[in-house]
Amino acid sequence: MRRDTGVRVSQAERLRRLSEILVELFRSPVPTHFFQTLGDRAGAVVPSDYIAVCLQDPEKDGYLVHSLVSLEAGAPSQRVFSSDEGLPGRTISTGKSYLVDDLAAEDGVHDLEGVLAAAGLRAVLVVPIRRGLEVLGALLFAGRPPIVYGDDDLQIAQLLAAGLSAALETSSAYQAAADERSTLGAVLASTADAVIMLNQTGLVLLANAAVRPMLGLAPDSITGRPLLEVVDYAPLLDLFAAGRPGISELPLPDGRVAQASLVPVTTPFGEPVGVAAILRDITLLKNLEQMKNDFVNTVSHDLKSPITVIAGLADLMRMAGSGDPNHETRCQDIRDTAQHMAELVTDLLDIGKIEAGLDSAREPVDLVPLIGEALRMVKPRAETKNIELCADLLEEATILAVRGRVRQALINLLDNGVKYTPAGGRVTIAAVFSVSGDGAEAVTIRVSDTGIGIPARDLPHVFDKFYRVKSKATRDIAGTGLGLAITKTIVEAYGGQIRVESVEGAGTTFALEVPLARS
Repeated sequence: MRRDTGVRVSQAERLRRLSEILVELFRSPVPTHFFQTLGDRAGAVVPSDYIAVCLQDPEKDGYLVHSLVSLEAGAPSQRVFSSDEGLPGRTISTGKSYLVDDLAAEDGVHDLEGVLAAAGLRAVLVVPIRRGLEVLGALLFAGRPPIVYGDDDLQIAQLLAAGLSAALETSSAYQAAADERSTLGAVLASTADAVIMLNQTGLVLLANAAVRPMLGLAPDSITGRPLLEVVDYAPLLDLFAAGRPGISELPLPDGRVAQASLVPVTTPFGEPVGVAAILRDITLLKNLEQMKNDFVNTVSHDLKSPITVIAGLADLMRMAGSGDPNHETRCQDIRDTAQHMAELVTDLLDIGKIEAGLDSAREPVDLVPLIGEALRMVKPRAETKNIELCADLLEEATILAVRGRVRQALINLLDNGVKYTPAGGRVTIAAVFSVSGDGAEAVTIRVSDTGIGIPARDLPHVFDKFYRVKSKATRDIAGTGLGLAITKTIVEAYGGQIRVESVEGAGTTFALEVPLARS
């Protein structure tokens, strides 16, 4: 029969004190604070002369004893106890609570219980510290006579263990967040890219040191304030106002150019937090690209006349004749090579003109007739390979563009489909109304073929200048590697975008989307 533990307060008073302890546990995320709180105050709700928190040490397959109240006879040894050792080990292994009236009368006393018994402690109460179904450790109370633990003590101890578990979980989450903040802070401080993050109301949550040299902004003065109140640089405000995730170019206040990446920020559960802009100075790259383009354009112009002369001389040599039976074939080879070089030069000059904006005189253009013209242009080549050309068109779709450039892009895509589709195949062009990523009305044109397809490894590069897929199937197919690059340049010049989908051996689909002209 259990007897009273001496002078006790009422159960209501114990619960009041318990609630104060639980509140105090969450005043700090530091584990030493939890242990100090329990050591100082838990004895007021669970009478005891010794309190310990026993936490699992997963790496060593055991548990460590954290004594919260000192013992005159000495504390338990500072070692890892095995999971099957002592009452805490049994609690951790089984998830059960244990009440012992007389520790000295227990069989198979282990090192831990031996230390407690030597200190005159007889009554022991051990409860599991749980996190869901997982047992993190055990909370141990021990007392000298006349203390004997009962069901009320067990319930209070279980509530303390639950509070300690929640506090440890909060501490773990806090530490993980602190580690992430520390890592993020180190990365942001060391990067030359400027980073600005806003919440959903436009408040600046974060700005790194690089915003000062790049944008002339002081990170400390703008953090925590609405962007519209602390920034008056229109291009940056427009970038955030548009809110379109993706990559664009942003002019900087001092004349440099930055690549701006706008990315949405979400919680691990997918809930939106805000948006971040990452700005990288690409002025040097832009200058190098311009130098390269200027060089290519200059060389291309200089090559046009010599190539024309070579082609003309090849024609004259063929007409003049020769006793050599291979004469005409060799002249034709020279003529074909000159023609290929001429096409390459023309393509290079086209890209240069488009990128330089030299053909910017745009007008409303109905795509439907242009698609018809493009189909007629590629029809002869399709017929030589017995390839079926199919069209699924709208009645009208007007965009703002240069007519000749749009026709060039359509011919490039259709011609590409015919070139890479085996005899007897099919190339289809279809146009549908769509809505662009920013909500604007647009038209999407899809050119699909039943051709050889594009390997997955090559898909990211098909729009690169001079890039051609290298395989046995494409070895004998002529081309400059500039057609798709030109098409992409044209589409993007008119505010559109182009993408490609392909399955090797099954065909390819190119889809270009261009905004409709506003009525």
